[in-house]
Amino acid sequence: MPLGFHDEQNFPQFTSLRDNWTKIRDETDELDLPLTPIHRVGKTHKEVFKEIGDYVQGGGEYGWLKGWGLNGINEDWIQLVLVAESNPIRFLNGKMAYTLSLLNRIPGVKVAALVRLKSNTFLPTHCHKELAAKGILQLHLTLDAASEHNYAYLNVEGEFRQHVPGQTLIFDGSLAHFAINASQKDRTILYVEFQRDKGESGVNVEIGKP
Repeated sequence: MPLGFHDEQNFPQFTSLRDNWTKIRDETDELDLPLTPIHRVGKTHKEVFKEIGDYVQGGGEYGWLKGWGLNGINEDWIQLVLVAESNPIRFLNGKMAYTLSLLNRIPGVKVAALVRLKSNTFLPTHCHKELAAKGILQLHLTLDAASEHNYAYLNVEGEFRQHVPGQTLIFDGSLAHFAINASQKDRTILYVEFQRDKGESGVNVEIGKP
């Protein structure tokens, strides 16, 4: 059976995120950004990133994206993009600056986002087959989850791991996985897609700048 979850000790480049997770959480808590009309249903990352740029440059306020679910657009699973195609989103206008400075020092980061799964929400089983060919793994750093009766979990290839604040989960997103938050509180993570060979440069150019 393919390896779903990976030992975080094999990826020391993410130690800075774990060590500073409360600062990342605090920056996230300070955000006051709207839910935009942009959704991810039936779109590639590249298409979504372009739509974000067009929306903001057309006068819209940058904010959270709607996810997808069994019934199409899903407002219970939302994302705020921080890094797209290895480049920080300039529309943040100084928000999440400390978090971006940490990500900038980590080689191979392709995508990073804040992702919120609301209370009593199920994200259906899915996989990203294209990630295997690109040599990309995924990381979840839990920033917020229920302190009592925490029923927030990620399942990869049948194996459950709990989303616990301050802890990371590293896994192969090309394999079948799903997430559930059966708690009475929203679960928020820092989500990262990264090059597993760690051979690429870190984030250093903003979207929209030469």
